[in-house]
Amino acid sequence: MLTLRGVGFYDSTLAASPAVSVYLDEAPLALPSFLQVGVIDIARVEVLKGPQGTLYGENSTGGAINYVAAKPTDTTQTGTTISFGRFATFEGESYVSGPLSETLKARLAVKTVQSGDWQRSFTRADTNGAMRQSAARAIVEWEPSSGAKVTLNVNGWIDRSDTQGVQLIEVACASPPTCRPALKAYPPAPDNARAADWTPGFPMSSDDHFFQTTLRADIDLTDAITLTSISGYQRFRQRKFLDQDGTALQVLDFGLFGRAQSFNQELRLAGETGQLRWLVGGYATRQITDDDFSADIGDVSIAEPLPGIVPRATTGAGDYHFRTRSLALFGNLEYRLDDRLTLIGGLRYTASRQQFDGCEKSGADPALGQLLGFLSAFARGTLPVIDPVPPNGCISIDAATLRQGLTRDQLNENNVSWRAGLNYQTAADTLVYASVAKGYKSGSFPSLGASSSIQFLPVTQESLLAYEAGVKMPLGNFVRVEAAAFYYDYRDKQVRGRVLDAVFGAIEALVNIPQSRVYGFEAAVRARPVPGLGLGAGLTFTDSQVQRFSGIGQNGLTTDFAGSAFPYSPRWQAVADATYDWSVGADRRAFVGGNITHHSTTNASLGDDPELRLQPYVTLDLRAGLRTADGRWSLSAFGRNVTNVYYWNNMFRFVDTRIRIAARPATYGLTLSIKR
Repeated sequence: MLTLRGVGFYDSTLAASPAVSVYLDEAPLALPSFLQVGVIDIARVEVLKGPQGTLYGENSTGGAINYVAAKPTDTTQTGTTISFGRFATFEGESYVSGPLSETLKARLAVKTVQSGDWQRSFTRADTNGAMRQSAARAIVEWEPSSGAKVTLNVNGWIDRSDTQGVQLIEVACASPPTCRPALKAYPPAPDNARAADWTPGFPMSSDDHFFQTTLRADIDLTDAITLTSISGYQRFRQRKFLDQDGTALQVLDFGLFGRAQSFNQELRLAGETGQLRWLVGGYATRQITDDDFSADIGDVSIAEPLPGIVPRATTGAGDYHFRTRSLALFGNLEYRLDDRLTLIGGLRYTASRQQFDGCEKSGADPALGQLLGFLSAFARGTLPVIDPVPPNGCISIDAATLRQGLTRDQLNENNVSWRAGLNYQTAADTLVYASVAKGYKSGSFPSLGASSSIQFLPVTQESLLAYEAGVKMPLGNFVRVEAAAFYYDYRDKQVRGRVLDAVFGAIEALVNIPQSRVYGFEAAVRARPVPGLGLGAGLTFTDSQVQRFSGIGQNGLTTDFAGSAFPYSPRWQAVADATYDWSVGADRRAFVGGNITHHSTTNASLGDDPELRLQPYVTLDLRAGLRTADGRWSLSAFGRNVTNVYYWNNMFRFVDTRIRIAARPATYGLTLSIKR
């Protein structure tokens, strides 16, 4: 999940659209799962914060991140970087780039990461955590004339890494009378990043594949008008196994199986007329997603709710299908009122349609289907007659008919987002700006183990009205300062929560928070006070708060969440970096450096639950090495989290256990880079 200034969307549904849009050369990476292996061979990263959608691509409330890939070069160039580190980690990346003819040039980049196990079971002799990732990209640029360029980008990755084992914090059985003695007595994981546990023989593996191709054409229609077309196709396949209970028992062992296809087409015209720079465009996308799961729950404490009537359930399964279509028109204007003052305005209209069908399925074990069939018949007053459920059939109960079956639904939405702002450039090259913008994130259907169809109800689109003012200012020739303050008025924020069902009580679902707000500031400074010394620091303060929302808490009771902070939204984040390099010969330079990162306390759930609190942490990374003055080669040593700080990135409470996901311990190694 990506979060900018406290705005993000956490949901494990494969088809869920993000609050922060991500692009590769302005072509969307539509779903968060497409990013589980990092983007390779990058020239730079562009980050736009706040509502986006009037310049290109998709609508978003949190912002947009655009990875700009390194492009083919006019001369032949090659480069290789290899790294060896702790846990037998090998990382290698290479590229070759250059002309193929007078009008054609290309660039090929490949990368692989291979490592051994870094996790250890704390109850037996077993290890986990190997990484096996590979990625590649080919870019071909054709320039048939000085006013036309066509770029083909083909890239993809394969991830066959182990899935991470989680750490058990405590056992809290939902049904103590039926809780297994072995589960009641299970010890919590020690306070060690490497300690975890999982079911013996369970795969703990992934086999995920991603492929993307993008065709971009930039054509100068006149000296002042350019037509840009971006056509994209993305395909993803997921096969992943996760043990989510932190024990060697089968309390919650998941298999996730999914496929996604995304098609997008964008056309835009951009030009400049006198004092006016303008852009108009259209965007269309279509996604097809299948999201399935299986679960082994044989040791869960509530597995036998009706002794003598329905046997203990040991498995569960789900089957979900999503179809999404979105159309948009957008435009942006920048009008220079004089040499220093520029007025900015943007507008976007978006219409989307989402179709969903899905259900929980009986799977290999019919017990859960028999239980829900019994409850369905009981609610309808037809006992002892119970509707039969075919093998692998739908067992979720429809809230309206009280019968088991497939849930079908559709969500049609439209919105108008916009942006207005002023930029003022001083004679000293200081930029002062202010803006107000409104953006939207589309609604979403969930995929989850749903006993009742009310769990499949979608959240509707969220909106964010953002006010921002800032400055980008040089202080002499060696210091640059950037600062911004912002206030976000948030409506219908989407979160994972709970709803009440007459039969099953508090059950998981997606919910909207009617009203909330975020405010804060950011500041960054970069300086070179003396030759060879580079300093940088950044500070972000974010205060998020629910203003109006009454929902179901973790304890199943109706709770007023007003005053609660957003999940995964620390108030303070800070980073500081320093590098010093000096000459050690005619053509060699040595360097040392390091950076410190700090995250303050936040929470892994809505409502500031102390049992799901993510503790603050500070990490230190160090580096040192030798390189040539022209950058042809470098050899360096690195250390990440060198003080071996133990912290965790996420926490969950499931039926019987509370678990955390620990960050990696200290790692270190050597890196060699060669360029020609």
